Amino acid sequence: MSRSLLLTWARCRNQTSLFATAKNSGWSSFNSLRLSQNTTRFFGVSTLHYKDQQDKVKILFFGSDSFSVPHLEALIQEKNKPDSIIERIDVVSPKERTKKSKRDAEDSPLTMLAKAHNLNTYPSPDRKGGFDAWKFPEDPQVSTWDFGVVVSFGWFLPDDVITKFKKAGINVHPSLLPKYRGSAPLQRAIMNQDQTTGVTVQLLDPNEFDAGKILAQAEVALPENSTYRSLESLLAKKGGELVVDVINNYDERRRDAKTQDPTKVTKANKISREACKVQWPTWTAARTERLHRANGFRYPITATWTVQDSGKKFNISLFDLFRVDSSTSSSSTQQNNAGYAVDGKTPQDTSAPGTIFYHAPTESLHVTCSDGSLLGIKAVQFEGKKRVSAKDFFNGYHVHSGSSRFE
Repeated sequence: MSRSLLLTWARCRNQTSLFATAKNSGWSSFNSLRLSQNTTRFFGVSTLHYKDQQDKVKILFFGSDSFSVPHLEALIQEKNKPDSIIERIDVVSPKERTKKSKRDAEDSPLTMLAKAHNLNTYPSPDRKGGFDAWKFPEDPQVSTWDFGVVVSFGWFLPDDVITKFKKAGINVHPSLLPKYRGSAPLQRAIMNQDQTTGVTVQLLDPNEFDAGKILAQAEVALPENSTYRSLESLLAKKGGELVVDVINNYDERRRDAKTQDPTKVTKANKISREACKVQWPTWTAARTERLHRANGFRYPITATWTVQDSGKKFNISLFDLFRVDSSTSSSSTQQNNAGYAVDGKTPQDTSAPGTIFYHAPTESLHVTCSDGSLLGIKAVQFEGKKRVSAKDFFNGYHVHSGSSRFE
């Protein structure tokens, strides 16, 4: 029997079943059953092929740093799937200045990823000229891009750029907006000891950073002792998954988009270099170590070192910080007396904040903080000098354990 005959036979049998129902239950039941079957067919069969029936989309991706790279990777992986709706991806990204010369520039990791997958790349606005001097990408094969996807780009896209996209300009932000609007949400989450954080995909707002309607969010538990880099990696992976979901289901996500509650807005401004100088009389070891984990990738924790013999002062950067367990520094045990330098003292609750003790078993400096807690330091660096271990610093810079101090 042919396929067409089989389909005809199935339809006739179905209609016979419907009329039998009508005969036994009345025409109202017949109409109800027919509507139910039509609805099931619409949301069942059609939904299975919805992705195939969607129009192909073109994406212009804007990014700059390591957080943006996994998002582009996720979109590339999605594009390479046989049933993907992503037709093409083009990339706008900056060149990175080299340390040898400000005039020389190397491709950023994002640009290198794009080129490795044969994606077209375009330069981002120059710091001097900004968007006024920047030319929007042009390609003879692209009349318009459907989406502008912005991830850690560093520039505010004006309305005349946002409106160039056929569907929308969207942004991935590493916080649960409206909490932590701004450029340092990861740092603030670590500093504030949040238990959870997350990622938001939002529509680009033409008037303000991070104020767009929320298309999708994913909450993530904040692992204990997270650093900026470890948290960035975790949220970038989740953000990549989320932005792919939004692209694939944009009409639904746009329909259900939520306006941010202005009463719940908090800011996450950058942490400056000056803000990383330890205030020994008021900072605990826990606070200082959190700042190191949150912002040490950008600026090291710093202090002032005074040479005890000459009184000269030097700025010094502190590295590989950790909180000293109280059992390690117990001042009443024989084990402790063996652990600290023989010519020095042992940490006491009355030791002035900033007092340095050298701990031989861990080859680290233990520095007293405001509440008597101890901050461990594994390495230091003077301005213009190479980084040295705490052991070499103790042995070579006239450090007197128990009396020398950082300011």
